[in-house]
Amino acid sequence: MSLQKKAFSGISWTFIEQFGSKAINFTVQIVLARLIAPEEFGLLGMILIFSAVGNSLTDSGMSQSLIRSEKPDEDDFSTVFTINLALSLFLYLVFYIAAPLISSFYDQPRLTDLIRVYSITIVINSLFIIQKTRLTYELNFKYQMKAQLPALLLAGLTGIVMAYMDFGVWALVYMEIVLGLSLTIIYFFQTRWLPKMKLYRHKLKEHFYFGYKLAISGIIGRIVKNIFPLIIGRYFSAAMVGYYTRAVTMKDFPIVTFSNTLDKVLYPVFSKIKKDENLKQAYQKTQVLALLILTTIMLLLILTAHPLFAFLLGDKWLPAVPYFQLLCITGIFYPINKYNSNILKVKGRTDLYLKMAVIVNVTLVIGILLTMKIGIIPLILAQIANSIIAVLINIYYANKFIDYPLQEQVGDILKTSFPGLIAFSAVFSLMYFTPIFENLIDVVELIVTGGLFLFILVAIHFFFKTWSMQEMIKLLKATPLGKPLKRK
Repeated sequence: MSLQKKAFSGISWTFIEQFGSKAINFTVQIVLARLIAPEEFGLLGMILIFSAVGNSLTDSGMSQSLIRSEKPDEDDFSTVFTINLALSLFLYLVFYIAAPLISSFYDQPRLTDLIRVYSITIVINSLFIIQKTRLTYELNFKYQMKAQLPALLLAGLTGIVMAYMDFGVWALVYMEIVLGLSLTIIYFFQTRWLPKMKLYRHKLKEHFYFGYKLAISGIIGRIVKNIFPLIIGRYFSAAMVGYYTRAVTMKDFPIVTFSNTLDKVLYPVFSKIKKDENLKQAYQKTQVLALLILTTIMLLLILTAHPLFAFLLGDKWLPAVPYFQLLCITGIFYPINKYNSNILKVKGRTDLYLKMAVIVNVTLVIGILLTMKIGIIPLILAQIANSIIAVLINIYYANKFIDYPLQEQVGDILKTSFPGLIAFSAVFSLMYFTPIFENLIDVVELIVTGGLFLFILVAIHFFFKTWSMQEMIKLLKATPLGKPLKRK
């Protein structure tokens, strides 16, 4: 099978996996949100930063090195598995000992036991990272889909049953543990692979040299990303943490579903493309299509946020709506930053990837320091400003390798997003300056608002025959990814 056919097959299976996974998780989260109080979600949100850092440290970026390698062998996989497991056990011990100190920082005594139990997921996750990496290297995403969906169903049912039995935040904790154990067992029976539990120094040196810079940048990014619940919990309340994390979860659902589908497949595919010209063509098309889809989704969510939250989660979650709407703006910039930064990984320039990550996150930390005591809205505005700064930085570095400069990228971005902004402005004006949407029940408002926005958007694209929509139609007709864009 050719690389292009593998890519399209991989995207198909990965989309099924990602959409199915996120649909299951989204449904489970909606049910849990109605059974568990925002304060309980807030408690878990306070400790997510520690598990995020733990998972980054455990892998140390070495799985990315395996995927990028031309022909990794059993010695490569066993070496990375062994070091991952050893690091996960060490980190669990660290978090177990530090749990009382973290609990004291938040002045939340319940966190001690929560941290000690939830941190077990770091060890469990290290047990299936390499099996999943092997399947990704082989572009075998069908097996990953068959593992992910049953594991999520089992974990989701566990969480719902425990929430119904009034376990509160513990339902969320054990749901994650069941998910990790299920994936470990399923991946073992799928791959039938057992590591040798040996370390080969030359292999460790090779993968660690590539991966440690990715690990550092990942740790920095995860700390900064997850520091928001930490700050909110420290200066405000557990309920406010719950509202913020719920807004993030709702915003991330479409972004992670779509972007992870492409990234999971296209990173190994792009790594196999040797000519910079072909890489630019494939990358350019990917970014334009991702931006078209995610801009449409984010603008639609901003318009329908209030009826969406009321209908799905209930009125008790409505304080999260303004946070959600602002966070959706950051989602528009996500594909631009994601795919530009991936070029550096594909080219093996993890040193530049780390440098870029440090610059972006330092600017975000400055924004946090300036706004953290003012309120949650200013904190989110700092994220939006940082997303714009990150776009400029990511484009600058990516241009060094694929000749896709700022002026050209900005032109593509504006052409792709402009129809959505026009449709958004039209519907927004109708909502706030006319009585058309007054006194509608939530589900009707949701359907009318969303339908009107999509109708206007599609009409604009087809009336002006926008090149982004033409490329979308070509993709649906299975046009090969590597062909150049044809602009009108």
